[in-house]
Amino acid sequence: MADKLLNRRTFLSVGAAATAGALIAPLPVLADDEEVELLRWDLVHFPQGVVLPGQDMAKDAATGDVITLTGSGEVEPKKGMATGGGTFLHAHSSGTEVAHGVYRVTGFTSFTPAGGTLVGLPVRDGIGTLDQTMGGELALQVTLMPSGGGALDGTLEVDCTIPGVELPIEEGVNLSVGSFHFEKAGGATLFHVLHGVNQN
Repeated sequence: MADKLLNRRTFLSVGAAATAGALIAPLPVLADDEEVELLRWDLVHFPQGVVLPGQDMAKDAATGDVITLTGSGEVEPKKGMATGGGTFLHAHSSGTEVAHGVYRVTGFTSFTPAGGTLVGLPVRDGIGTLDQTMGGELALQVTLMPSGGGALDGTLEVDCTIPGVELPIEEGVNLSVGSFHFEKAGGATLFHVLHGVNQN
C-alpha cells in the first residue's frame, strides 16, 4: 500500500524540476496561531497534480506494525476547539489485519503555524484554494473505535511542510494509542486557513 502513497515533497521536487526557471519561489509566510482563527487539516495525496483527501501511514518501531489513516477536520486554535476524524487500518508487519474502524477528534492540544504556501507551484487545489495553504504542526486528542467494538483514546500529530515554512518539520502523522507509538512512514498532509490572516 505504501507504493500507492505519494509523498508531497517528492511530488513537489519533481514538479519544481520540470518547471525550473518558470516559477518564482514563494517567500516565507509569517503567521502565528493568534492570526489563524479557523484552520482545516487534511491527510492528502496528489493524483494528477490535484490536492485531494488521501491517506497517511505510520509505523510502530517496537513491533513493526503499521497503521493507515484517512482524516480531515477543522481547528479553532484561539478557542482551543477541534473537530474531525477519519478511518484507520492497523496491520502487522506481515500484512495481517489487527483491526480497522474509525476515529474522531475529541480535543485540541496545540497548533504551531510555520507559514509557507503552495502558491506558484504546478498543483491544483481540490480542497480549498492555494492561497489558503500553510504549513505547521497540529496535535489533537482522538478516540479510535474499532469495528469489533470498544474505544481507545490517543494523540494524533499532523505535521505539514511546504515551500517557505519557517520550522524544520518532517511531513506526515504520528499516532500514540495504548502501547503503540506509530511514527511517520509515508503520505502527506496540508492545512488551509479558512478564517484569519494568512500572509501569502
